[in-house]
Amino acid sequence: MTNEYRSLKGHVYDYIVDLIDGGALADDHKISEQQICEALGVSRTPVREALIQLASDGYLENVPRKGFYVKSVTEDSAREIVEVIGPLDGRAALLAVDHVTEEDLAQLQFLHGSMELAIEKRLYKKYDDLQRDFHACYMEKCGNARLVELIRQLNRCFMKHEYARVAESDLDGLLRQANDEHAEIVRLFESRDGAGLQRYIRDVHWSDDNAKFLVWQ
Repeated sequence: MTNEYRSLKGHVYDYIVDLIDGGALADDHKISEQQICEALGVSRTPVREALIQLASDGYLENVPRKGFYVKSVTEDSAREIVEVIGPLDGRAALLAVDHVTEEDLAQLQFLHGSMELAIEKRLYKKYDDLQRDFHACYMEKCGNARLVELIRQLNRCFMKHEYARVAESDLDGLLRQANDEHAEIVRLFESRDGAGLQRYIRDVHWSDDNAKFLVWQ
């Protein structure tokens, strides 16, 4: 496979993700391979490969003999994912706690402050980018690449367009609560309280109560 082909497949992948995150492709929407080919001026091969990858990454569902559909996240399925991702994220934090540097702690503080500003400005998709950066900041220090990849795969189930499902008044309060939790996570990292950090992320930050909102910390 050439670098040019890999780049083309990646371009198609990003294009579809942007359509989903922007709400242009709703839950359970069937993906038209032909429309994507025409929109991007590409052949079916990179489109098909991108769709298969998107299904593997959790964005789409590949229905035999029917095609690819945008995957929806129900409250029940969200709760199932939370039950898995909470312990994994908590474990990653525990493994990372002795390896984060002062620079890492400063970055976590910066990201927490940036999320506060994003909430105030109602830049909810920007908040989503920042919160993913926040968790990635310490996950990268956990020393377990397989664990990090598992968490990232689960996180792909929760896409930016889910924010549109929540009333703005509820969303503001929810995100402020989530960011207060980010502040506590930073405090626990600063105190090097690995056990407390693991429990807090698992039992509070990824609590079952958050599943019904389909908005993720």
